[in-house]
Amino acid sequence: MNDTNRVVNRLLLALVGVACLLASGLAVLLLVSPQAREQWTSVSRSIVHALDAAFGRPLWPSTTLSPAALGALAFALVLVVLLAELVLRAGRGSTSTVVTAAGDDGSTEVAADVASALLRNRLQSVPGVAGVDVSAYRVRREPALRLTVRCRRGASPRIVADAVEEAVALLDSALGVRLPVFAQLVGGFRARLRPAVRIETSTRAARPS
Repeated sequence: MNDTNRVVNRLLLALVGVACLLASGLAVLLLVSPQAREQWTSVSRSIVHALDAAFGRPLWPSTTLSPAALGALAFALVLVVLLAELVLRAGRGSTSTVVTAAGDDGSTEVAADVASALLRNRLQSVPGVAGVDVSAYRVRREPALRLTVRCRRGASPRIVADAVEEAVALLDSALGVRLPVFAQLVGGFRARLRPAVRIETSTRAARPS
């Protein structure tokens, strides 16, 4: 629920994971196999000679800049720009305001902490609820709440879902607007058997089917 592209995030994580697995596998292989160490030494020497030849060939006689060095620099710059864009976009989308009402004398804003406190106070006393986490985001430029309810083992997801729906209905009544809510039940044996990761404009997303 932020501006970061999920495909890019997962692709980056997958690439980092594969690289770590390959590096660890290679390290183990070099430790346990003398033949692998000899082969690695031979291959690494060939790679070093090839890089020396590539980076040692200048663009023109009066310079030490090689085409390989220029290409490596361009690739590094592109990589830095992409990583900077990913870092700057990560986490965006969160908001501290859930309601903004404009009037003749100005505007009134309701902080996300108010909605969070109302939901926490309502749900923490529900049997089977171990904890409540509330955060606010902007989805398609509209405020929305992400509600995560941690259930105790053996808690009934039906009872907790009904309590969540009632709490959000009271919140909508108190705020005077209907906020989209992404409700998720986690923890607890029976709650764990039922996925509840869906987003809608009401708390029906928290109700198990």
